[in-house]
Amino acid sequence: MLLHPLPKTLLSQLLLIILVGSSRLLSAQDSSYLNFVNQLPTIQATEVQPPPNWAIMQRQLISTIEEAAPYFVERFMLDDGSIYGGGPYDDVYEMFYNWPEFYAMGGDEYLHQKALLAYNAITRTNTTYYRDSINYHHRLYKEFVRHDDFFHISEGMTLFYHLGLSNPTLPTNVRRARRFAGFYLNEDSTAQNFNPELKLMRSIFTGSEGPLTSSSAVYNLRYGHASLYPVLAELESTWSDTPERTAEIQTLYDSIVTRTDVPVNLGSVGLITNAYLYTQDEKYKTWVLDYVDAWMQRVEENDGLLPDNIGQSGQIGEYRNGQWWGGLYGWHGRYGLMMMFASLSAASECAYMLSGDPKYLDLPRSQLRGLMDRSRTTEDGQLLVPFRHGKQGWFSYRPMMVRDLAHLWHASMAEVDWQMIEKLMEGSRFRPLSDEGMWGQNTLIERDTMTWKKSEAFDVDQEMSMTDRSLGKSEYARLRYYAGENLDWPYEALKADYQEVVRRMKFMQQDTRDARDIQGDDLHPNNPVLTKALVQTTMGTPQSIYFGGLLRATVRYFNAINLRPGLPKGVAALVTDLQAESLTLELVNLSVTETRKLVVQAGAFGEHSFTEVREDDGTSATPVDDQYFTVELPPANSITLQIGLERFVNQPSYAFPWHQGKIPVH
Repeated sequence: MLLHPLPKTLLSQLLLIILVGSSRLLSAQDSSYLNFVNQLPTIQATEVQPPPNWAIMQRQLISTIEEAAPYFVERFMLDDGSIYGGGPYDDVYEMFYNWPEFYAMGGDEYLHQKALLAYNAITRTNTTYYRDSINYHHRLYKEFVRHDDFFHISEGMTLFYHLGLSNPTLPTNVRRARRFAGFYLNEDSTAQNFNPELKLMRSIFTGSEGPLTSSSAVYNLRYGHASLYPVLAELESTWSDTPERTAEIQTLYDSIVTRTDVPVNLGSVGLITNAYLYTQDEKYKTWVLDYVDAWMQRVEENDGLLPDNIGQSGQIGEYRNGQWWGGLYGWHGRYGLMMMFASLSAASECAYMLSGDPKYLDLPRSQLRGLMDRSRTTEDGQLLVPFRHGKQGWFSYRPMMVRDLAHLWHASMAEVDWQMIEKLMEGSRFRPLSDEGMWGQNTLIERDTMTWKKSEAFDVDQEMSMTDRSLGKSEYARLRYYAGENLDWPYEALKADYQEVVRRMKFMQQDTRDARDIQGDDLHPNNPVLTKALVQTTMGTPQSIYFGGLLRATVRYFNAINLRPGLPKGVAALVTDLQAESLTLELVNLSVTETRKLVVQAGAFGEHSFTEVREDDGTSATPVDDQYFTVELPPANSITLQIGLERFVNQPSYAFPWHQGKIPVH
């Protein structure tokens, strides 16, 4: 039974039927699917015990989100899926970015339906099929952004990536995935964004209309996202006051900045990997590995430092007299470190997943180690690293980000990466549990002192704002849990997200503004769907990197009876331990009347393989040697499993277990 009111009109009912590839269709497929699931190795729980607090809170969070989502829809969505309010294309897509992910973890199908309806409507209302259209609202051409930087392209594409998790069988989305990737494989004659010989992007702004040769100097220079140094040693503050000087600087900016390849362009790797997950086409894998290899070569040529501007001949600093820093969202940018490292981490994860070669993790590892090697410690022991580089050298020292270290260790499970985490923990003089959500206060409530002393020896930048608000600080708490400390973390993290859902609902209920007047960044703080703690606890993984990353998971779940993605109703899951070749998983059935059966999958996309499963009581192991096994949970039963794991040994796919490796496109 769906947890929402009936659609307002017959038209909306028909749209849902036409646009939504309901998971219920899967249950009507050939019975061989169900037979396949029933033949998998099965573990049966036999222990009845009261559910732990974390399990109760996990299911409460899920049901609360299911109850809150229709209110958000009623406030912001029209019957055809288009929305009240407005803003840039990426902000509008962001309103529903994690709804399919929530469904794929076991949430109500209503959220998948509404997310797909919204994606189609937002795409339709923002798209023109004519290149010469200048309507501001037509930011998309051929259903993809005309041209933008990949930081913002990736933000807008997150919803589309998550739709592959929730239903990979929709032919429209498969065609979109191919078309979008084709803009970067030069398969569209009007969008030649990539130089296949030199393996580089032709601009900082790319898209369905091809690379731009001119982009906004006023915005990016005023906000400190790029520099003209050393070609222009000093830029006067009044440069944009006269048309003549503005034109001069714009020409200079385009010659130095616009026509370069930059690290943020590595966000494109997620786009191409998305097409591979749908199709298994080797050309996408080849493109991903070639492009990441090219950036790794650039790091090597630059003495281990990531260069942030590559000219069209492939030379580092080609338009800056060889200077390796200063590019868009690069080392000199006010938020460049966050943006660059997000792209590095996301691209390396995809390349490793597609190839099975751990060498690709050296791309982010080398830069993280470089920051740690340049770290300083305040008098009271706070570890700081330089976030920026300019003509004065390294500056803007701040507490080290944990997001990328958490992702690196989750991918490698290597001791060398854990040691960097330990060094970071030892140098932390506050509990960075606050502000870890993408927007708002999605946080554990406690907040300790977040100050450190300024030293004459180096510049300390105490601007916390966007950089710290977006870096997944709850990863500190999660990693301490896996280190055997902070044992209340699962319950506290889930409780924090529950409290944030309630806060956002209260905000919406008390907001007297007309929804038609709410624009841009004011839209997504209303989103009551929070998946961070659910992803972390159920899948044993850090939250997806928002700017181009795909879901990472140690394990993922499917309903073995209803043949849909996610945990069955009333089932809670917690990964309690992670090792290089094993994990510990606790499963709880909170229903006192219904038996639940679920498929456990190795990895987000079946990229891993299970070796064996052993119950925690020490009974004999059940051999698996496959991507899947099933667990049967009688009413009120719980089970703890010790699971052997081989990592990154299978080619990943969006395919569900019963697809048996080949996605049936309806």
